[in-house]
Amino acid sequence: MKSPAPDTLSMPCVIAIADRPLPVACDNVLRRKQQAGAILVSPAFAAIFLTSIVPLALSFYFSFTHYTLLSAPEWVGFGNYVAILNDPVFYEALKNTLAFAVSQVGIGVVVVVLVAALFNGHLYGGPLMRTIIYLPQAASYVVVALVWNLLLDPAVGPINASLMRWGFSPAYFLSDPLWAMPSIVVMSMWRNLGYFMIIVLAALKSVPSELLEAAKMDGANAFQRFWTITLPTVRGVISFVAITWFLGALQMFTQSYVMTGGGPVNATRTIVYLMYDAAFTDLDIGKACAMAVMLFLLVVILSLALRMMFRPKEQA
Repeated sequence: MKSPAPDTLSMPCVIAIADRPLPVACDNVLRRKQQAGAILVSPAFAAIFLTSIVPLALSFYFSFTHYTLLSAPEWVGFGNYVAILNDPVFYEALKNTLAFAVSQVGIGVVVVVLVAALFNGHLYGGPLMRTIIYLPQAASYVVVALVWNLLLDPAVGPINASLMRWGFSPAYFLSDPLWAMPSIVVMSMWRNLGYFMIIVLAALKSVPSELLEAAKMDGANAFQRFWTITLPTVRGVISFVAITWFLGALQMFTQSYVMTGGGPVNATRTIVYLMYDAAFTDLDIGKACAMAVMLFLLVVILSLALRMMFRPKEQA
């Protein structure tokens, strides 16, 4: 009959201290390690709890109240949600938010992959060009938006000056409902291009050269090698870029606030912009929190849907 396995937690341990082994009980060692680990992670946990969990819980609570910062919260149940769903401006903001996210990511991911592929092909001036393309990422959205306001100005902007030099009429990019949102999409794409390009470029650099050489020996041209080998290899990174970019685009606010003020005629007003107006213009914190909860649920649902959409391709 085999004897039962000894309890390792009660066995004496040997810890080398100054080259002299000292017997210490394993359970004491484990307990001290757990205490030390708890002490080390407690500041990070406290920061996450105070800056994420507590505000999220308060947002859920205030979304069911009428709270104006000037009086105590008054419970109204689903009144804020009903008022939001009956507001036609909310649906315009929802449409603008989804249109901005879909158009920016749908076009932006293609541009990012193509630019990264060019740099991966040892484009002349690669390091300098990569730095130039990444530079807008180092500036805040406010700075970039102010620069593009000047570029798109119908009177003194260089873009309109070039159009008039070629015989075209000046375009009112930021005051025309037809051009306002596309202008913000282009500006945001230009600002984020460098960041996501670096991520995709790093993935392209990791594609095994043996596969590309074997395909080249089999007679595959550059496009065929890129389409059948490179893209499937980096599909996981591209899906990460698409999901991350899309979820960030759903929270667009600064570009619209600085460049168009939500106009013209609500053409660039987003859900986050409505939250800002409700909270800081109307002082209706309850309604703003209800919009925040609805946006949070939208982000969760869309992130799960995108993940399910990309998962079969990644597994394949």
